Amino acid sequence: MSSFFEEYEGYPNYEKMAVHDEAHGKVVRKKLWMVFWIMLIVTLFELFIGFKYSETLGEINKEYLFIFLTVAKAFFIVFVFMHLGDEKKALKYVIIAPYTLFIFYLAFMAITEGTYTSTIRDILNVTMHQ
Repeated sequence: MSSFFEEYEGYPNYEKMAVHDEAHGKVVRKKLWMVFWIMLIVTLFELFIGFKYSETLGEINKEYLFIFLTVAKAFFIVFVFMHLGDEKKALKYVIIAPYTLFIFYLAFMAITEGTYTSTIRDILNVTMHQ
């Protein structure tokens, strides 16, 4: 009994179509190493800021910096590994713009409304103990 794919002669064999030469492999490996080093440098910068300058930057500025660097790394991953960088400009904007707005909205909410529960808890504690 033949398999499903053997019944169709015109069906493309993707394993044979994806043959690359050594020159293409070198280009791909060079790009992967470049991405690795950039991500490593940004991550080490984040760690350095977190350990060395956590008191001098202030809590809010540090949060904004970490959110910005995390979003930048996420966009870099999407553009390189998900091949969005190879697409047309209009498609990039259609995909990236809503996520960017949503991420900045979540960051704004996390920073500005993060103290809401502790403030309400303090108010409730004061009124209950009176």
